[in-house]
Amino acid sequence: MLPFFFLFLFFLLGPTPSSARHSIAIISSTPLRLSSLAWDPISKHFLVGSSEGPTIYAVSDSGMVQCLLSDISPNSTVASVAGVAVDHVRHRLIVAFSNSSVAAYDLTSYRKICALPLPQLDSAPGGVAVDMENGEVFITSSRRGIVLKVRLDGDGSLISEYYEINDDQGLGGIVHVNDQNPYILVIQRSTGEIFKIGSNDGTVTEVSSSDKSNILAPNASAIALHINLSLTVAANRNLLLLQSDGTWSRASMKGNITVKHHDQAIAVVTQENKKAYALIESPHGYRIEEVQWWKFPLLHCLFFICFGGCLVGYVALLRKIYSTDPKNDAALQSDANSLDLP
Repeated sequence: MLPFFFLFLFFLLGPTPSSARHSIAIISSTPLRLSSLAWDPISKHFLVGSSEGPTIYAVSDSGMVQCLLSDISPNSTVASVAGVAVDHVRHRLIVAFSNSSVAAYDLTSYRKICALPLPQLDSAPGGVAVDMENGEVFITSSRRGIVLKVRLDGDGSLISEYYEINDDQGLGGIVHVNDQNPYILVIQRSTGEIFKIGSNDGTVTEVSSSDKSNILAPNASAIALHINLSLTVAANRNLLLLQSDGTWSRASMKGNITVKHHDQAIAVVTQENKKAYALIESPHGYRIEEVQWWKFPLLHCLFFICFGGCLVGYVALLRKIYSTDPKNDAALQSDANSLDLP
């Protein structure tokens, strides 16, 4: 009976499945179409952008939706939200719009601070990221292989740098890494390739895969950076975990979660670069779901050590008991076989 007791403990204390993750069903009285996701560390709520208009919503932990801004300017093309990022250092909300423009808003009042057209994109933006050190904004083109570095500073707003990867492959999600030599990482949608661009010198290098037979991020559209410099990637019906060699010259896939049938992961974000959350679209609406990777915490490791030690002791006790009576040799062999002993 003792082994069965240990098996019971295994199922009781063993690692829990991903069904225990935090999930927020988005509740709205009107139908929503969403495109992007961000986390506001000051107000402690999620921000989502509309794919039907220039509107940003706040989503509470209970799933309630509140409209924060809807920037419909007179005599201008009505645009939708292509990407959103939070510059908590300068208390700004950065929004990239589908009409090839970007704007900065105050993170409390949501008053527009400044805006800048970006005709060089030649398309809707594919992603937006912020350098928290100096406030510069990086925006990708969803049609062309280019990245713009933008300074949003009132009347002094301008495009300060223009990085070109190639001219005919659109880009998607982008993150900025504050390092001794800062750089950005960007996804190329059609190929699943990741590129590293030095944000000071503009040097472009492709991040190679540790497994030459695998594409790093197939079908990827959005990425989010963790504090350990790993990436969570939204790739259609999959969420991927990518880890690098520390410099992002080489990387490998360390995790792959498939979302439910008919669902799609369309955006990802991290809370303070730690926990990752994904914006999931389903036939029943939208939800924001924590992305959990399979782990064995310390408690589980201690359990397996204790389990192994007790099992060895149990087998040794059986041998001692049965070895005192030659008539029990056959029973001893039978018990040993049931335990898969040599």
